[in-house]
Amino acid sequence: MRKDTMSTQTVLLTAHKGVDLHAASALLVMKNRLEGGDHLVNLFRCEMHTFWGQPDGISTERLLDTGRFYNPNKHHYGVFTADGVGPDWLTSAPVSGTALPADWPGQLTASDLEVAAGDHGLYDRLLGGHPAPGQTAIDVVSFPLGQRGPVLSGVLWRLVMAAEGEQALKIGHNLAVARSRKQGLLINPHMEAWLSVELEQA
Repeated sequence: MRKDTMSTQTVLLTAHKGVDLHAASALLVMKNRLEGGDHLVNLFRCEMHTFWGQPDGISTERLLDTGRFYNPNKHHYGVFTADGVGPDWLTSAPVSGTALPADWPGQLTASDLEVAAGDHGLYDRLLGGHPAPGQTAIDVVSFPLGQRGPVLSGVLWRLVMAAEGEQALKIGHNLAVARSRKQGLLINPHMEAWLSVELEQA
């Protein structure tokens, strides 16, 4: 990843306060109609907006006040920053199927949720919290092919699987990426790039 000390990456994640109908509908379809759906325990979704190109990043006030990315009536939010990070990690080839950086989305700088000290907290809470024992969470972020900034918008999905290790990762990717009528629902690989966050186990 190229480091650019003159830029700061700012990531805004928003999640629904109530029932997320997109996630709830997708969960039912995936569990009932897709291969491997019987391993899917739950599904969560965040909208993601990533910004680059300003030495001090984008202020939280500016992000929230535009009204374009955040609705206080329906969203919880988290703002994360990482210094010296350019968009190279999202636009370098190959993109689809590779892993996001381990420290993504960066350091928490603001939120409407309380997070306990030392808790990975906000990132997890926006996506339903840590999985229960015997379950694995697989996080996948998707965005339009060819989108290169200075703003990158996409969707972050968390698939909670009743499986562990490589089996969970394989089934999760098969459920997420559409390849046939019985395989995949969340991501169209002909139109979207996708990267997976390191799988997390309870």
